[in-house]
Amino acid sequence: MSGLLKAAASGLLLVLSATLSAQEAPPQVPAPVPLQVVQDHRLAPFAFRDQQGNAQGLIIDIWRLIAAKQQVPLQVELMDWPDTISRVQNTPGLIHGGLLLSPERRKTLAFSAPLFELRTAIFIHTKKLAGAIDIGDLQAMPLGVVAGAYEQEYLLSHYETQPLKLYQNSELLVQAAIAGEVDAFVADYPVGMYYLDRYTTPDKFRVLTVLYRRSLHAAVARDNTALLAKINTAIGAISAEEMTALQQKWVNHKEVRVFNWSALLLVALVLIALTAAGLLLQTRSLNRKVSRQRAQLREHEQQMALLTDNMTDWVWKIDARNRYSYLSPSVHKLLGYQPQELLGQPMEVVLHASERERALAEFQHVMRNAKRYGTTGVRDSVARYGLQHKNGELVWTEAAVRMFFNAEGEFAGAQGSSRDIRERKEAEDIIRQSVSTDALTRLPNRRQLNEQLQKAMAACGRHHQYAALVFIDIDNFRYINDNYGHDQGDLLLQEIAQRLLTHLRPGDSLARFGGDEFVLVVEQLGQDAGTAERLAQEFGEQLLALFTRDFVLINQRCKVSTSIGIALFNGDERSASTLLKFADSAMNQAKAAGRNRCVIHSTHTKG
Repeated sequence: MSGLLKAAASGLLLVLSATLSAQEAPPQVPAPVPLQVVQDHRLAPFAFRDQQGNAQGLIIDIWRLIAAKQQVPLQVELMDWPDTISRVQNTPGLIHGGLLLSPERRKTLAFSAPLFELRTAIFIHTKKLAGAIDIGDLQAMPLGVVAGAYEQEYLLSHYETQPLKLYQNSELLVQAAIAGEVDAFVADYPVGMYYLDRYTTPDKFRVLTVLYRRSLHAAVARDNTALLAKINTAIGAISAEEMTALQQKWVNHKEVRVFNWSALLLVALVLIALTAAGLLLQTRSLNRKVSRQRAQLREHEQQMALLTDNMTDWVWKIDARNRYSYLSPSVHKLLGYQPQELLGQPMEVVLHASERERALAEFQHVMRNAKRYGTTGVRDSVARYGLQHKNGELVWTEAAVRMFFNAEGEFAGAQGSSRDIRERKEAEDIIRQSVSTDALTRLPNRRQLNEQLQKAMAACGRHHQYAALVFIDIDNFRYINDNYGHDQGDLLLQEIAQRLLTHLRPGDSLARFGGDEFVLVVEQLGQDAGTAERLAQEFGEQLLALFTRDFVLINQRCKVSTSIGIALFNGDERSASTLLKFADSAMNQAKAAGRNRCVIHSTHTKG
């Protein structure tokens, strides 16, 4: 019996001991969930692998900062650009470190608050395309672009006729341009400059124009709202000072070389000893050299004065307050002013009134970017400005400008030279006019119409206004040519063009589309779709009324009617060609309904 009692007591003690041990054991804390980020591995200086294979770059550092603030691990996976978006679309919990937002990507991805602004530019070969002015000069040649990147989507939407040549990533794109496969390419400005600086000298290519400025965003799968909210909270916790410090680190990154100071000091001591010995032996020789150098300096000063007094280019300097501190005498030949009249004056005093706002806006833009990206040293550029002669005449000049910035990125002054390009600009304007104007009616042709339509679409998007594309086709025009002759048909087209011009409102534009077809771009039809449609219908009826008066051909009265199709738009990102198809379709409906009438295309949606 006593044995049984001992066994029971022993079992009870074991149970109590296990219970107490379970109560004293600390609770298990779950490991924090890491942030899993995927990014293109050839997007320096934003994301790339260093020589040790580690992920580096501005985007990578932003996510390291976010992970540190949230006290969670960070897992970064770098891969080929085409795979990054599909991985995020198909992998729950995966974050795309940074990409541009677009309507197409919004179908499968949800985007965070902005990380930072990104400029995308067109780079062109400096020598091969020296005469290029804008993207219109590149239409006959392929433009290099990364396949699947937002740049490709933007160009296909806004410049659908521009031929493109696709590359797998930005590094291969720049290497192909350097190798001569393409003479122009599109890349984010810091990325393009980084790879140009790495594989060649950046002056081999220059920026033709900034194509767009858009913000970079993180992205997750579209239905992952919880993760998106977490990311937005983390981005909001990054201060402006922290973001600026990261941008300055990478956008202005320079390799630092470490010198062997001991060896350098030893060499310096040897040089000092040799110099001291040489000074003892060459004092007289040095005095003679100083005398000769002074004479040479006086001669150089005389030559420089002779050069600046007689040169045609105007050389100038401005101080940190944008005021002229030096002007060469040639300013008198160019602008009619004596140098002393402009000394101490602000630089805008010589800008023509029509150019002042644009020039000052460009200058302020450079100043803001210098502060934002921590620009130091110098920045070179070439620009055209319209200056005002002392007698009021507009003088077109081309200026080569070098701007100076101190260590804090503050503007410290500039110097440059300006030359008269009036004859060149006049020749360029004549050439541009000849290729964008219809020879018969002197109206804008189809090429210029496309530019005007692109501007109207952009204006609609900015001001949330409706506009209309009006397609006008002359009814039975072949009868006029067959019965009156083609010469009379041409005269009739000229009279129709003049009659249509009388009905234009300020801001409207008219073009000859081809043959007996005319196209009108009518802006500012209001913000309401119903109002815009009513105003467009009234405008179309007024155009029809213009044709109720007879035309005169070979001293005979000739009655002409027209069929009109109208397509409304409001910056909804349809392409110009799509709008033309809508208007052409509505015009064909007007012809099918009996001609001499106006039809509005029935489908238009707000963007």
